[in-house]
Amino acid sequence: MTTELIEALTGKDWGLLINGASQAAADNAWDKVYSPATGLAIAQVARATETDVDAAVQNAKAAFVQWAALPGAEREKIIRKATAYVRTQADQIGGLMALEQGKPFAQSRGEVTSSCDLMDYYAAEAVRVEGYVNSTEKSNLYSWVVYQPVGVCGLITPWNYPVSLLSWKLGPAMATGCTVVVKPTEVTPLSPLAFCKALIEGGIPAGVINVVMGDGVVGAALVTHRDVAKVAMTGSTHTGKKIMSAIASQLKKVSLELGGHCPAIVCADADLDLAAEIIVYKGFRNMGQSCSTVNRVYAHHSIHDVLIEKIVSKAQKFSIGDGVLEGDCDLGPMTTAETLQKVERHVADALTKGASLHTGGKKPNGEKYQNGHYYTPTVLSKVSPDMLMMQEETFGPVVPIDSFDSLEEAIDKANDSDFGLCAYLFTKDFATTMRVSQALEAGTVCVNNGAVNTAYAPYEGWKDSGFGVELSRKAIFEYLKTKHIKVGF
Repeated sequence: MTTELIEALTGKDWGLLINGASQAAADNAWDKVYSPATGLAIAQVARATETDVDAAVQNAKAAFVQWAALPGAEREKIIRKATAYVRTQADQIGGLMALEQGKPFAQSRGEVTSSCDLMDYYAAEAVRVEGYVNSTEKSNLYSWVVYQPVGVCGLITPWNYPVSLLSWKLGPAMATGCTVVVKPTEVTPLSPLAFCKALIEGGIPAGVINVVMGDGVVGAALVTHRDVAKVAMTGSTHTGKKIMSAIASQLKKVSLELGGHCPAIVCADADLDLAAEIIVYKGFRNMGQSCSTVNRVYAHHSIHDVLIEKIVSKAQKFSIGDGVLEGDCDLGPMTTAETLQKVERHVADALTKGASLHTGGKKPNGEKYQNGHYYTPTVLSKVSPDMLMMQEETFGPVVPIDSFDSLEEAIDKANDSDFGLCAYLFTKDFATTMRVSQALEAGTVCVNNGAVNTAYAPYEGWKDSGFGVELSRKAIFEYLKTKHIKVGF
């Protein structure tokens, strides 16, 4: 990022986005947003009240009438025009993400453009919401099924991929004719707010997208609002269960993409260079702050030591820096002090209980790292099930490696978790691929690759990892109601 761009993006006041206009909160309250690289405030955003949430929902409700009535082909044109404009703002939106989230500018900018790609994918689905005709029991009866948009949707998004995970929800919601109120996390509100603002500037009608900022109190007001017909949220399992409990009496639609504790099984016949490359990429990218991160590795005892050497060698080559000033570095700081503290706690616990440290396990050396939430990519072996990192999602740049003797043992270890989001398998044998991929208790299984999130395939968490589907054509039905029409002549 250039100095000019940094200066242009910092020190601003960002209001709520309601009915296409920026405005202060009803009580004029503001929250500061901080840089994880320096610990300094970079901007402040309006903190919504319940009155502001209601105003956002009512404007979305009013806009729903016309937006839902548009032909799908017209919505597709409007969305594509808007995303084309957003791409021209990718430097600014990506810059805000690098400032507030910590990932390098090149990765932040790429998240913005890939989010536009996903929005376009769903725009194309706007014309493919198809019903069907039934055969009936009498010749004078006609029966058909149609799908209609649910209405106003409350979208609650996290800080690790603040724009990408918003697009997963915004794309199908808008394509089907829904209107939305977005509540980004208070940690990284700037880039999703700027993304939504750019969509409106690009032609999305006022009121179709509204954004309110604030903490869990604001989120609770949104999800329990009587005029919010559907809630979509990505975040922790704990928060997801609180949302389910809060809306149980309202019986509204809900989809939740929650935590993971993803295993990787590396078989004796695996391509070890490929396995190490993908494990390192999935384990450390975005500082390990991803629900689909490789959280634990199970390597066959015959290749265990060699695999560790390859993983350590790759981990030690990562460059770490301020993602704003060093936009092409591999890793930036962790986003929050709390996540850094959890990583330190998990590593200390593992070492106390007998784990071996091969690399990392500390903040990087150097004055420039002292004020930020930095941590070196860490590889551990001799881990055991009683260690915290083998039970909980670390959500940081740590790869613990255990061994196994038989496939049954590997499967049992991989499935020994309350989570079931993603799993990884490395083998050259087709029979092993079929056997293990069927046995793994996860919504997504990647064999010899790490591309867990693809627009064309459903992404569903099993067990405590989620409720409902995101991505793929199936996700649009999370934003639709089913109607059966039966007519006698």
